Amino acid sequence: MSDRSPPTETPDLTLHQVAFARLSDGRVVARGTAREMAYHRTAGGRLEGQSAVAALYPGEGTGYAMFGETRLTAPRVEGDLGTRRGSATGGVTFRAARGDHGTTERLLWDGPSDRLSGDRPVEAQGPGYRVRSQGFSARADGSDVTLTGGVVGTLQPKPTDEQPIPNAQPTNRKPKATRRKPVEAR
Repeated sequence: MSDRSPPTETPDLTLHQVAFARLSDGRVVARGTAREMAYHRTAGGRLEGQSAVAALYPGEGTGYAMFGETRLTAPRVEGDLGTRRGSATGGVTFRAARGDHGTTERLLWDGPSDRLSGDRPVEAQGPGYRVRSQGFSARADGSDVTLTGGVVGTLQPKPTDEQPIPNAQPTNRKPKATRRKPVEAR
């Protein structure tokens, strides 16, 4: 006999090795997989997933378009379809095509306010920065990200496109002006 007690609520539907895609205006904006996804019909619908991986494809003109394709992973995800709120827990990671990557223990999504947040330590780094904080709040489109609870990190200035001329020597010569030949009337 097993000492395990039965789950408090049995899902109405459980799917294994799930693949999903999210469309917006006829364009795939996200796709992903989960090892297992359980659906509960109670209270407007609730999803619970295990070993979730999602790829986000930002549209041009969005706040996070500069990151390119962004991959999120989480051991556990939950979402309430009725309230449009959800969470990812157990060690959430992200990696963007631009080279940004980071981790946090928990990520919260609030669909009605279009916000992401976290109340656990966050570590992130990317081109020109490395930061740690005790939490964050962000608009879901990436247009505003605020690190909270104390921030520690480094910023590196963006390199300029102009490279200094090697061994440049000062000169006192005036630049030569070129003369144009007058146009003859016909």
